Amino acid sequence: MSRSNVLTERPSRRLSGAALLTCVFAALLSVLAPASALADTAEAATDVRLNAVEVAVADRSTDARTAALREGLEQILVRVTGQRNPGDLPGAGSLLSRPATWVEQFSYSTRGDDLMLHARFDLRSISEQLASAGAPVWGRSRPTVLIWVAADRGDILSRHSSTLLAGTLQRRAAYRGLPIRLPEMDAEDRSRISAADVRGRFDRQIQNASQRYDAPLVVSAVYYTSGRPSLRWRLLQDGNSLRDGQLDASSEADLGDALVDAVADYLAELYAVRGGDASALVLRVEGLERLQAWHDVEQFVARQAGVRGVTLQRLAGDAAEMRLDFTGDPAQLERLLRLHQHLGVCRDAPLELPETQTVTQTLRLCWQTS
Repeated sequence: MSRSNVLTERPSRRLSGAALLTCVFAALLSVLAPASALADTAEAATDVRLNAVEVAVADRSTDARTAALREGLEQILVRVTGQRNPGDLPGAGSLLSRPATWVEQFSYSTRGDDLMLHARFDLRSISEQLASAGAPVWGRSRPTVLIWVAADRGDILSRHSSTLLAGTLQRRAAYRGLPIRLPEMDAEDRSRISAADVRGRFDRQIQNASQRYDAPLVVSAVYYTSGRPSLRWRLLQDGNSLRDGQLDASSEADLGDALVDAVADYLAELYAVRGGDASALVLRVEGLERLQAWHDVEQFVARQAGVRGVTLQRLAGDAAEMRLDFTGDPAQLERLLRLHQHLGVCRDAPLELPETQTVTQTLRLCWQTS
């Protein structure tokens, strides 16, 4: 199963280690600016727009706009920090006291009798402010989550479903900045999976049906329609259960919110990097036989939350060794980097590269084309 945040390798000629070293040093700066390590305002490599919001506004007055922009910024902070209530986090109060400062563009539209304010925020600057204050920052590298939901007496929800639960899942996921997918439930899906497979926890069928979707994580959930709305769910990765739980709510809409929140809360624990002092470590990436592969790795590493700088130190054969400063621990950085389609755990013996002086932590990954 492929991972999200795909950076496709374009064909290019193979380079020797010496030629690659020459090209890389000619093309790249030694140390990247810290700002590039944080969330960018460019289009995210996910299915959600992290920097854009839409909120209702009373009128076009300055006071009404300021109130709406503050509400919109609160939603941005939920996405950027991964926290449901980010107002008490370090740096959040200063941001919320001046919401217009962080707006790149805004406009109005009407929806029926309602006036709506559309705003696009400066995600990079917001992330920098939060990180410098020591708050957690969840960057734009986010795993897509495929959700199989089967009712106890019904079919599997599809992306075409008009049910309240399906709509709530999509809405809440956009609010939390969580890229999700509901299955097509077309002929191909129906040939591989049924509602009974989801209710019965037949993971082989679930995994088989999930392979067509570009989603490294899968939620399998059963929705109980009799009595108080409830839902039993599991979060799966490669057929292994990462987290499970039972949810109860007063309504179907609240139940959908609760499921998205449970998944988003867990993923924020894994991927949101708390700002603070950075520690130096070495990242070794092997299997880089093409210049484009190195370019993809360099860009992907540099834009991860918590990465303060990246320096190419040496190349040996098809392996590159980089020194970087990271505010989290190496295990957290590895989880972030493995969201790239082509970066994974090395399967063979490690390639020996000289250790970098004064750097004690080493992370090793391999470029994988299949």
